[in-house]
Amino acid sequence: MWSGVAGPAFRNVRGMAFRTSAKLLGVALGVAALAGASQLGLAYGLGIVVLTRALAITMRDHWTAQLAWVAWFAMTAAVVGGMAARRHLPRGSGAGTRLVTSVAAAVGAAVVVPLTMQPARSTHVDGVQPVLVIGICAALGAAAGIFAAYAALSRQVARWSFGAVGIAAWVIAVVSVAPGLAPGKTLPSVRLGVLDADFLSADATKRTALFTMPALALIAGIAVGWSARRRGLSTLTIALAGLAGPALLTMAYLIAGPGSADDQWQAVPYWAAMTAAGAGVLGSVLAAVLRRSPATHPPAAPSPDRPTLPKRDAKPESAIARAAATAAQRPDDQLRPSDTGVFSMKDLPSFDGFTPSPQPQPQPPVPQVPQQPARGRAKGPRQQPNQQHQQADSVADWVSGLGN
Repeated sequence: MWSGVAGPAFRNVRGMAFRTSAKLLGVALGVAALAGASQLGLAYGLGIVVLTRALAITMRDHWTAQLAWVAWFAMTAAVVGGMAARRHLPRGSGAGTRLVTSVAAAVGAAVVVPLTMQPARSTHVDGVQPVLVIGICAALGAAAGIFAAYAALSRQVARWSFGAVGIAAWVIAVVSVAPGLAPGKTLPSVRLGVLDADFLSADATKRTALFTMPALALIAGIAVGWSARRRGLSTLTIALAGLAGPALLTMAYLIAGPGSADDQWQAVPYWAAMTAAGAGVLGSVLAAVLRRSPATHPPAAPSPDRPTLPKRDAKPESAIARAAATAAQRPDDQLRPSDTGVFSMKDLPSFDGFTPSPQPQPQPPVPQVPQQPARGRAKGPRQQPNQQHQQADSVADWVSGLGN
């Protein structure tokens, strides 16, 4: 009986777990593939990435700049897939589930490999096999996307950093290519994380290539670290909040390489990208250690399930305080010693411990009244009050004389 009931229930639970896992992996893979194809399509349309051209050996660095974009597209696609799959993670899922999900996102991001290898067949670069090289760079970017997607699945501050740096990189690229979209203009060669606009001179472009990515990483690190600090996260989490996004720029340039031209057209942003991760961490560390001025917060409203504390009523003024206030309003000549607490010595009896006190005057003898004999039981004579006092004084004198 029990086996007949437990069998379908177990199959239903197993089926639900399979559907949940399939949905999780499908979302990670599908969204990552869509993100990679979308970025490539946008880059092709704006002229940021141009793979169908012939480049002389002196223009080889322009090809290297394209490789950095391709590797970055693959990594960011894996990150987007991990962010989308995070909403479908089962409650209480562990590191193994997140790792499998990040691998699925990296597989989806690998769609960049065929989408770049196909147009690279029409590219000619002296001394380079474009199809093989661009395929390797895209595959390495997708492999690095495993770690990026895992960070996006695990840490909220990593998602903030990925989003901030990714949006900023796209804004810089669009600003750089926008003047070349006008009729009769030539599209410039745009490098990842560099402001390559035509309205800048060659010297200004070279300087911006050196400082753009570190400055971008520093600002993003401060912003993300400050947001993490406002949420009350741990100090270590705040300090490392600015690492994730700039690390993708560093990894993309590591995969592409520094180039080999004499003008260092690709080497300058390469070394700038090597410092981007450190600049991002520096910004978040500054956000973690800088002191904030103490803010005065209004008292929190009582929770609905907890009664408010009783308030203590103001104590009425005591009678002594009222009497003192009334006495303070009198003139000095009407004040009494009880009002001021100051007594004059003339009102007090003088005390001199060396002068003997005057002896009391002897009292006249009291005439004795003859008593009638009592009937019945005889009673002793009753002592008078004066006799009782005399006896008490004699006892006291005897006791005091013991110490002499």
